[in-house]
Amino acid sequence: MTDILHIRFLTRLLIKAWGIIRKRKIETLRARKYLWHIEQQKARQFAPEIFEKIAVSYGIYEPVVVEGFCRLHGRKASAAEKKRFVYYFICSSLFDYFVDDVHIPFDQIAMLSFKPEEATCTTFEEEVFLDAHRWLRKQVNDIQGYEICSRALFAAQQQSSLQFNQDLSISAVLDITFRKGGYAVQLGSYYLDEEVLETERKIWYQLGVLIQLTNDLYDVWKDAPQQIRSSVLAVQDMHQFARIFHEKVETLWQLIKQHPARESAKQNFLFHIAGTLSFGYIAMDQLIRLQGNQDHLPAYDSAHRKDWIIDMEKIENLKLWLKTTRKLYYQGLEKINYH
Repeated sequence: MTDILHIRFLTRLLIKAWGIIRKRKIETLRARKYLWHIEQQKARQFAPEIFEKIAVSYGIYEPVVVEGFCRLHGRKASAAEKKRFVYYFICSSLFDYFVDDVHIPFDQIAMLSFKPEEATCTTFEEEVFLDAHRWLRKQVNDIQGYEICSRALFAAQQQSSLQFNQDLSISAVLDITFRKGGYAVQLGSYYLDEEVLETERKIWYQLGVLIQLTNDLYDVWKDAPQQIRSSVLAVQDMHQFARIFHEKVETLWQLIKQHPARESAKQNFLFHIAGTLSFGYIAMDQLIRLQGNQDHLPAYDSAHRKDWIIDMEKIENLKLWLKTTRKLYYQGLEKINYH
């Protein structure tokens, strides 16, 4: 009987994975069409790398995170919601461009973000950012909450520049990491068609924390040579990092348990996010093996870069992803008392 249930779950998971891959292509094209329309309107073009970052990021995010939360509401994402998330990725990708590539001062970005009526645009990118930001503010389901979340995210992003300081404390690094990831994802809760319960906004936030921790795991090979004090490189001990990660997962389960959605809706949501969480566990397993019997990770050496890269195209990692996703799904069901 157990084998039959296992086969059924894997079949369902493979069908879901295939559906996400297919939908990713569809949604990436949707984003490209919006971007082409903007380019046509402005008679200007995005830099190719910015164009692709927006389209690909949205294409990955929509089928998993957006559709997952819509399942909590017993439905699929609407066309209006999808457009809002495309515009969200326009803003977030251009924000990264302003900070990382052209080094616009934060006070100037703050003017574009929070005083758009007083802002003066000098570039195509600034004009698009301002237009997208203004449009989004008119679409949200709670403007007061949206403003609070936006300012909290801006503060976390501004403080993330402190992570180039190697003396920054572990607690400070983790605080910035949690807020940066949490508010970035929580912002999406304001783009849904309906009002969202405070419990659900906390779920968005908690998932964002875990996504940011996972990103840090996968980016460690890039962050180390740049002397970026990410959460992984600050904590150093992967066993301690794993405990932090697991505590955040436990908090997520408790928040889902508190949500008043129907049992079937919660199960569908768990099915969406279990695969996302499993990426973090796979990365931690690899870095724990890299640490070995030491009490911290070895010093980064570019000659052994492959040891630090988590390659999800490897067959063994894909098999591990299936196994871990199944484990997390049933763990989640047990924690929210539906198993």
